[in-house]
Amino acid sequence: DIRLKALGPDHRDTASSYSNMAVVLHKQGKLEEAQALFQKALDIFLQALGPDHLDTATSYNNMANVLQTQGKLEEALAM
Repeated sequence: DIRLKALGPDHRDTASSYSNMAVVLHKQGKLEEAQALFQKALDIFLQALGPDHLDTATSYNNMANVLQTQGKLEEALAM
């Protein structure tokens, strides 16, 4: 919330915060909530850094992991 207010919704550090929160939710088994935050982070990284940046690649990996955990293997492979 602090980064969101200080940096805005489209900043890469805001995306990192979303991703970090999603990791915790994933570990807690709150998969739909985790997926939503991972998607937010991915969208910001794509916009801010482009598709070829390491942080964007990590974000794709995070999305694939949560999709795999949910049994959505085709979607996970598409990541």
